[in-house]
Amino acid sequence: MGLPNHSLEAFRPLTEIELDEWEEAYAAVEAYLQALRIRNRLLAAELVRGILWRASARRVKEPEKTARYLAMEEALSEIAEWTQDVLDEPLENRRLAARGRLALLLAGMPGRWQGVFLTPAPWPPAFVESMRKSYLAAGPQFAELTMIPQPLELNALGTGAAQWQRTMDRSPFVRKISIALILAGIAASIYFTVY
Repeated sequence: MGLPNHSLEAFRPLTEIELDEWEEAYAAVEAYLQALRIRNRLLAAELVRGILWRASARRVKEPEKTARYLAMEEALSEIAEWTQDVLDEPLENRRLAARGRLALLLAGMPGRWQGVFLTPAPWPPAFVESMRKSYLAAGPQFAELTMIPQPLELNALGTGAAQWQRTMDRSPFVRKISIALILAGIAASIYFTVY
């Protein structure tokens, strides 16, 4: 990642609302980098700064989108492109999915390789090799399974309930008597409970 060399003097004056909006964008990108375990605050601040400059340039062309949305879109896009370049393998929908994030963690990027995160090539060969091995290891391992349908087994209570349901469906007279007995039982229990 080439860090921008823009000075803050070139940044036009912002209103309080715009400052709050960009502060929120900064916090969102910083939180995402922390989720990727970028712990060095100086490095994180520089990465966030570069992402916000690109988001700011896009904001001129896309004023309907919020600063936070543009900043996160830039962060996700840049990290996905960088990971794709390191792996030398296209990412699905050009997005850093769970497999890519897991590869970063398995390769030891947060602890050992923070300094190379989002930097342009060439990267240390040990890092590239570790990333590629981690990415392959993080992939799904499919096992072919077959499921044979089995008949539903009911216990004694379930079997009795199923037989009672069939009887109720065939004989409306039995259904009406059963309902009357249930209601009488409920009324008797209420009566004896109250009195």
